[in-house]
Amino acid sequence: MKYQKENVMDHITFILDNSIRPGIVFDNKETFVYVNKSFEKYFAMNGKCNIKDLFINPSNELWENITNQINKHENKTLTVNVQLVDGRIYGVKMHLMYFEDIQQTIALFDIPQNYMDSTGKTYIKAFHNSDDFMIVVNKHGRIFDVNEKHTTFLNVPRDYLMGKSVQVILELFNVNPKILVEYIRDLAQYNYAEMTLLYEISADEKRNYQVFTLFDSETQTYLIRMKDQTETMAMEKLLAHSDSLSTIGELAASIAHEIRNPMTTLKGFVQLLKITATKDTMKYLSVIDEEILRMESILTEMLILSKPALNKKTTFSLEVLVTDMLQVIQPKALMDGIMIKQQENTLKDSLIFGDSDKLKQVLLNLYKNALEAMSPGGILTIAMEQDHYGKITLRVTDTGKGMDLEQMNQVFVPFFTSKPDGTGLGLPLVLKIIEEHGGTISVESKVGIGTTFIVTFPSAIGHGPEVILNEKSMLLA
Repeated sequence: MKYQKENVMDHITFILDNSIRPGIVFDNKETFVYVNKSFEKYFAMNGKCNIKDLFINPSNELWENITNQINKHENKTLTVNVQLVDGRIYGVKMHLMYFEDIQQTIALFDIPQNYMDSTGKTYIKAFHNSDDFMIVVNKHGRIFDVNEKHTTFLNVPRDYLMGKSVQVILELFNVNPKILVEYIRDLAQYNYAEMTLLYEISADEKRNYQVFTLFDSETQTYLIRMKDQTETMAMEKLLAHSDSLSTIGELAASIAHEIRNPMTTLKGFVQLLKITATKDTMKYLSVIDEEILRMESILTEMLILSKPALNKKTTFSLEVLVTDMLQVIQPKALMDGIMIKQQENTLKDSLIFGDSDKLKQVLLNLYKNALEAMSPGGILTIAMEQDHYGKITLRVTDTGKGMDLEQMNQVFVPFFTSKPDGTGLGLPLVLKIIEEHGGTISVESKVGIGTTFIVTFPSAIGHGPEVILNEKSMLLA
């Protein structure tokens, strides 16, 4: 009885897909028509191969048996030498079944027990006892084993990785091409390489993974270990920042008195000279006066960074403060041709516990930076949201020139600035104040598109006597 070719093929692929044994379908030209997932898992091949590519040093007798099976439409079981994904050669049983209706042959393979035992003994302890994500890749670049950490690290199922090219993992990261080239070069030269990758779990959560890769020449496999270094790197950054602030504090304390006395004298003489100055001379005196004021401003910022926080905290509405500070910069935004857009929010309340004067300084600094980054026609967007724990997130977004990765990594480092007349102390001060309030600040940016500063604050619940200022403007405070 003849069946429609499509129905027979559908039935065969269904059986193969539900089989734990590796299976393939090939035509009379010995070209693969279909391979199941189990085949991709155990063999270093995909569905674009030929049956001849499967065997290691095939004999004439083997080809004769396969050819006879195809020509005579016989079912046969043969023992063949093949290379599995661990790079080793095994003798496996291959069961051949010819289907005349579709003029194609099915081959099913029995994976030898010694392969199962060797792979289990080699990797199972390291995999199941490791806190890191472990991946084993054959010399052809195909993944043939991963431990249970694939969900924790990459949030993907095991089936998404098994039997696939290691490229599927790289595609989950935004890898810098230069870093990837250096990584591949080191691996080829030293059989070892490492790099750090940034993985974006969500818009608000990013993880730093350090990737170590070792090539085992004996088994012809690559062992990849992915270690979560997010907390370690954050701590190192915090310590580096603390060291910078400590250095600034010591420097500021030692030179403040020495600098301010001469500056006071200079200011006095400048004011005296202005009384008798001509129009041309007045121009130069004004420049001197402005530079003295700038020096005082830098010194003040240095002293603020070095001083311990004073306890002037109360409970107040962050939403009101955000709106009030937008009113302060509105005139400058209008003069610069910048539109301010404050998005609607669904905050239950925006009460936080903190020093409103210091947070005014934070907001004005972020707003001012955003305005200065944009040309006429730019848009400053302010958005607020609150999670079910009460944590409030504030986003300050501009449509300016943006920053590259190097600038983003340096943005909170004291004295780093991209502005010709900047001091490089504004954002370090912002970071210090926010951390004093138990909050966090991070930055996202793309060159030519714009920058977003993301600030979070904990809920005010459980903090002292409440002074609620959510109806009255805090500009009056």
